[in-house]
Amino acid sequence: MRAVIRKMIGKLVISVGGLPLQIKLIAAYIGVILVPVVLFSIYTFQQLYNNTLLEMTRKNEFALDSELKDILNNMEIMERTAQLAVSDRAVLNYLTSSRELEAEELVNFNMNTFPNLQHLLYSNPKVSHIRLFTNNPHVKEIWPVIFREERIYDKHWLPKVSARNGMTWWEIYSGPEDILRTGEAGSLEQASYISLLREVQAAEGVKGGIVQIDMELEDFSPKTFGSLQNGESRMLVFSRDGEAYFHPDSILPGSITAVAVREQLRMHAGSKRGSIRFSIKGQPYLGLYRTIDGPDVYLVNVVSLEPVLSDIRGRRNQLVVIVVVLIAFLSLISYGLHALILRQLTTLRDSMKQAHEGNFTVRIPVYGQGEIAELARHFRRMLSKIKELIAEAVEKQAAAKEAELNSLKNQIDSHFLYNTLENLKMMAEVQGQYPLSDALTSLGSMMRYSFQWSADFVTLADELRHIRNYMALMNIRYDDRLRLEVNVPEELLAHSVLKMSLQPIVENAVKHGWKPEHVGKKQFTVRIQAGKHDGSLHILITDNGTGMPEWRLNEVNAALRTGDEELQRPMDAASRSSTQGIGLRNVQKRIRLHCGEDYGIHVDSRQGSSTTVHMVLPQNILAKGGDQDDQAADCG
Repeated sequence: MRAVIRKMIGKLVISVGGLPLQIKLIAAYIGVILVPVVLFSIYTFQQLYNNTLLEMTRKNEFALDSELKDILNNMEIMERTAQLAVSDRAVLNYLTSSRELEAEELVNFNMNTFPNLQHLLYSNPKVSHIRLFTNNPHVKEIWPVIFREERIYDKHWLPKVSARNGMTWWEIYSGPEDILRTGEAGSLEQASYISLLREVQAAEGVKGGIVQIDMELEDFSPKTFGSLQNGESRMLVFSRDGEAYFHPDSILPGSITAVAVREQLRMHAGSKRGSIRFSIKGQPYLGLYRTIDGPDVYLVNVVSLEPVLSDIRGRRNQLVVIVVVLIAFLSLISYGLHALILRQLTTLRDSMKQAHEGNFTVRIPVYGQGEIAELARHFRRMLSKIKELIAEAVEKQAAAKEAELNSLKNQIDSHFLYNTLENLKMMAEVQGQYPLSDALTSLGSMMRYSFQWSADFVTLADELRHIRNYMALMNIRYDDRLRLEVNVPEELLAHSVLKMSLQPIVENAVKHGWKPEHVGKKQFTVRIQAGKHDGSLHILITDNGTGMPEWRLNEVNAALRTGDEELQRPMDAASRSSTQGIGLRNVQKRIRLHCGEDYGIHVDSRQGSSTTVHMVLPQNILAKGGDQDDQAADCG
């Protein structure tokens, strides 16, 4: 997956890279304006939406809490009415009478006690019914308050009221206003009520009956069943059975149904009060709910958020249109300005194409002091420099041809010298001058080794062979006072070293470590050792010469580390003659040039005793080696 994404990004970068500069500038200009505007718009409209939602929530919560307060007040009215209805001792005596009352007693109850119950009913306009039900056979029904309990035997709530032992039970139901009316159910006037139901205890263990206080739901919850609600919100009351009650002529906002609201409450309502946000058929809604203890019902206010979102979307779309029109207008202006600014750059591009085709005499018009004008001037200078370099290259090519001819001539001269030395060697052998013959052999080998420079690296065996030839020639001068000791393991002889890197060190030891005062006193010995350590090739070149003082040793090593010109002086400070040939400094520079700063040479010396040059090289084995067959090597 990542590879596919990288490939797509690569193609996009290539496609964008192929566009003209003017188009890229316009695209960048649009991006610089569009991205901040889009981010700002998203943030602004999100804040607007949140603030509007918060305001709507507060507004509808206030309405919901106001309605909840009215409901609690109505519940208190119903409870107080129920308490007053059964608190009259005469009423309880009538309900629990163990005999049928005489006519005089009935008239007295009807004239003195029953009017109190009627007054209680008519003094509370919100209370629809006050009903007392009794199963006492001695009690006569007095409409519209006192009834026989057999009239409610078919009510599903009767067992629940009886099981609560005098505790209040609330029930919501739909039914006729007058239970005394008979006829078809469809002919009865239906209404929705909330009832307070409670058993009346006349004395301990004696049931006096059941009191029922009814209040129509439109009085109980006036805002829920009122006609003044707007079309964006609607209050509902859900009973404990999940039945929804609301104004019969009202329409729920949007395309929502009471069943859908009930399901959302069932899934998301987790406390007695709160709010939920949900969507039905793509329409967003806000649901605010309160739980009413006692009736065990939900009071819900459902608010449609679609009008709010539509308004915000309208503003957003209006802003988008304005921004697009503005960007298009500004892009046209920018396109024209860029065309004027980049005109000289276009001219410069065409001139570069002509130069690419080989026309270095093209003239570039330069005007103004801007960056493009400066670029054009630099390009003109570059064309002039190219023409100079072409002429110089032609001259160098001619010089290289001449140098090649001279090299061929020198090669012919070298062969003449080799042949001459070979003839002299043969003459010395014929005359029995064998030391002279050996010296001529050594000299010829050294000349071939020095003149034939086909590569920078040779094997350690080749370099040691060259050193032996050098020591053999120097022993002719010093009457065999020089001794060379080589202690190199066989497996290291094939390792590569820089050509002419060991011989200058040995030559330096002989020239500056061997003094006339040593003649006749001791033999001058140069010892060469080699080994491997920490992945590197270590070579030690030690002599038993005069050494050097500590100050001079520090000076030499400091110069080797920094590449200072001080090493061009001889290591013996007493001598003022300049060093001839390739010195220690050049060896150090060559090693670091080919192998890196981690490699090189270091000098240790004790005055009057010895001097040791420690050389560190990378381990590398050449494919083959020999006296005259130098092989190139890579130091890694």
